[in-house]
Amino acid sequence: MIITVSHQKGGVGKSTVAWNLAVTLQKRDYTIELIDLDTQQTLYYTNLIRKDTPKLKPLTLKRFEGVEQFKAYARTDTRKRISIVDVGGFDSDLGRVAIAFADLVITPVNDRNFELLGLKRYETILAAISHVLEETVTVHILLNNLDPRKTRLDDLKRFLEDSPHFTLMRTILRRRSDYDKSTGVGKSVVEYDKTSKAAKEIKALVKEVEDILKI
Repeated sequence: MIITVSHQKGGVGKSTVAWNLAVTLQKRDYTIELIDLDTQQTLYYTNLIRKDTPKLKPLTLKRFEGVEQFKAYARTDTRKRISIVDVGGFDSDLGRVAIAFADLVITPVNDRNFELLGLKRYETILAAISHVLEETVTVHILLNNLDPRKTRLDDLKRFLEDSPHFTLMRTILRRRSDYDKSTGVGKSVVEYDKTSKAAKEIKALVKEVEDILKI
């Protein structure tokens, strides 16, 4: 199965979401492969820290230089293996292929006005992929890095309801310092402090992913 974490803009938290998903799912005895398509190689370097840390099991991490390499890998996909793909924060052929092959696309966004405007550009990309596939591509919008004090999201929900390409996930990831602290030492937030609010949010996200994919 392929889970692609994607957005056509950077700085929305894709690598953080992909990392925490991958580590937490691996802890639950799934066979996980982490695919780093981001030119910044954030996951690659975080995994190096993990490799050098005693008692932490590093992830299997792969990188692909081009579309055909990734397509060949994606065609070997099975339900016994979960591939989590971190796509770079820009539009590219490789990013579009990662969306097209995915069983689930997760798109992290926050509720700031300029972030919502960025979704309009993303929507045109999804429409173009849908045209090629001859079916509607739907991505799951994950509210990420939200102010912990903010509870009303009515405007965002109305915005998303207007598009056939977006569906809102029930999980919300709030702004927590543990996300930065944990990746800095090669851990997930669940490993860093399993009782923290961030850990509870990631556990909720993993449960929702399991429900969507029926695994």
